[in-house]
Amino acid sequence: MIGLDFDNTLVDYAEAFRAEAARLDLGGASTKTEIRDRLRLRDGGEIVWQKLQARVYGAGIEHAQMMHGARAFIDECIRRKIPLAIVSHKTRHAAQDPGGVDLREAAREWLGRQNIGIAHENVFFEETREAKLRRISRLGCRYFVDDLSEVLIDPQFPSKTQRLWLTTPMETPPQPIDIAGDWFQIARYIFAS
Repeated sequence: MIGLDFDNTLVDYAEAFRAEAARLDLGGASTKTEIRDRLRLRDGGEIVWQKLQARVYGAGIEHAQMMHGARAFIDECIRRKIPLAIVSHKTRHAAQDPGGVDLREAAREWLGRQNIGIAHENVFFEETREAKLRRISRLGCRYFVDDLSEVLIDPQFPSKTQRLWLTTPMETPPQPIDIAGDWFQIARYIFAS
């Protein structure tokens, strides 16, 4: 079993953030960091930023795309009959949108539109990081791919699971991460094993 994180691992939100920047007329800001930095300069900007994130991860997910290389990786796993699961720390509602868009349902709808072949029963959205790590352990994942190094180096991360850090540009992985790179590097690592 190979476990995959969801946000910023399978899902590339760059287009969704650009769409929100255009909607808010942020004067050419196009990356998540540029948008965040410009909003934080405004009065109450931190709250506006958090609300924008809630929108991007909720209703705005329709503008999100599959991370470059992720589809080819998933297709190859399916071809090789390697079971896959998505395990993500994702609350039901954003802190700045309580009772608003159900983030988990928005994510499931996005997955349905992508038609990537991971069974519904193998998609897990957990309330806390600790619950995510317990799920990875219960599933017996041989590998787990995540964009957050802090998840992979967490002391509660299952010791028998290989830690694969999705990061670009390439960074030197902290111990005990096994490999860092993009989806193509991760695919080469796994399929060479």
